[in-house]
Amino acid sequence: MPPRSTEESDPQHRVLLTYGWVRTSYMALRNLTDHGVKVWVSDTFRTGMCQASRRRAGFVRYPPAYVDEQAFVRHLAEACTARGIGLVFPSHNETEILARHRALLPEGADRLIPKAEHCALFNNKADAYTLAESLGLRVPRRLSYRDPSEIPSLVRDLGTNGVVIKLLTGNSARGVTYAESGDEAQRKVSEWIERYQLAPARYPQIEERVTGDGAGCSVLYWQGQRIATFCHRRLRERVATGGTSTLRESIASPALVDAATRLFDHIGWHGLAMSEFKLASDGGAPWFIEVNPRLWGSLPLAVSAGVEFPYLLWSCAVNGPDAALEYHRRANVRIGWKGRWLWGDCLLAGTQLMKLHPVQACRTLFSSRSDAWDDLHWDDPAAFAGQFMRFAARAFSRRAKERVKEGALR
Repeated sequence: MPPRSTEESDPQHRVLLTYGWVRTSYMALRNLTDHGVKVWVSDTFRTGMCQASRRRAGFVRYPPAYVDEQAFVRHLAEACTARGIGLVFPSHNETEILARHRALLPEGADRLIPKAEHCALFNNKADAYTLAESLGLRVPRRLSYRDPSEIPSLVRDLGTNGVVIKLLTGNSARGVTYAESGDEAQRKVSEWIERYQLAPARYPQIEERVTGDGAGCSVLYWQGQRIATFCHRRLRERVATGGTSTLRESIASPALVDAATRLFDHIGWHGLAMSEFKLASDGGAPWFIEVNPRLWGSLPLAVSAGVEFPYLLWSCAVNGPDAALEYHRRANVRIGWKGRWLWGDCLLAGTQLMKLHPVQACRTLFSSRSDAWDDLHWDDPAAFAGQFMRFAARAFSRRAKERVKEGALR
C-alpha cells in the first residue's frame, strides 16, 4: 500500500461532521471533499444523506446529545483521537452543546465552533430581540406578560391584526404559531406551557405579526473578523408558518448586510450563522426575526451561488483568515441564482394534495425553475435515497413525535 500524502495524514485535513442526515450537512460534506478534505460523518442514526454518500471517509454513531451532553462530546472526542481527526464541524442544534463542553475535545479540535455564550444568546429569541432592538434594528413589538390570563387585554391594547407566538428556542417552523385574537393567543400559550412544562422564564414570546418576504443574511466570522456574507430571499416555504424554504434566490441587499453585521460585529462573532429577516412590505427597514447560530437550511444555495461557507471556515482554521478572504474575493458570486430543495417540494406537494389542491401541487412540482438542487446530485444519487429513508423512518418512529426531548423545542 502506498504511503499516505502529507495532507491525508494531517489531522487538520481530517474533519468530523455532526448531524449528518440533513442536506445542510451534506452540502458541507460536498464542499469540503471538493477541496480534498477527508470528512467523517457522525449522527445518532445510520440512515441519512451523508451516511449514504460515497464521499464520506467513514461514519461515527454517537449517543443522543440531549440525554447526556458530556457523554455525547466525549464520544466525539474519542472518535477524533482514534481516527486522527483534527477538527469537529458542528451542523445543527448540537453546536451549542459542543461549545459548552469544548474542553472535552482534543486540543484544537474546537476551532470551528462558536462561543457558548453567543450560541446561548441567539438560541433564546427574547434575548436576541433585546440585543437587536438595542442596536437600532427594527423588531416587531412584543407583549410582556407574567400570566397567560393577561394576554387577551394586552393583545387588544397592541391594536394589531393577529400575533405570532414563539417558543424561546425553536427549530425552523416548529415552535411557531399564529393567533388572530387575544383569547386564541391565551389558549395556545397555555397549551404550550402545559405541554412543555415551561417555567415563567421560558414562557413563549408573543409579538405583533409583520408582513413581508422572508429573507436572510448568512455570515462567516473568524474571531470577530468578517470574512463573507450572502443574502437570499425566500420564494416558497414548506409550511404556512414559515421556516424552511423549498425555493429561494440570491439577492444583493446592503440593508440586510448592514442589519446582520451590526449584530455580529457587536458581539465579536466566531463561526457560521444566518440572520433571518422580513423585507418590510411598507418599504422600511427589514424586520429582524431571529438568528440561527449554526448551519442553516439555505446553505446549499450559498455554496452553489459561489460563497463556499464550509470551505472558507475550514480554510480560516488551516490556512488563516487572510487566505480565506483572498479565496472569497476571487469567487464569482451569482445574484438571482435559484436553489431548490426537491424533497421539500415533494413533501409540500403531498400536503397540498391531501388538502385537495391538485393544481397547487402540480405547480409546486413542475413549474419552478431552479439553477441548483439542494439534495439531488447525479454524481452521488445515494445521498438523495438516504434522505428519503431518514424521513420515512422519522414518519413511523415514536421518537420523531417526541423530538422536543432532543432539543428541537427546548
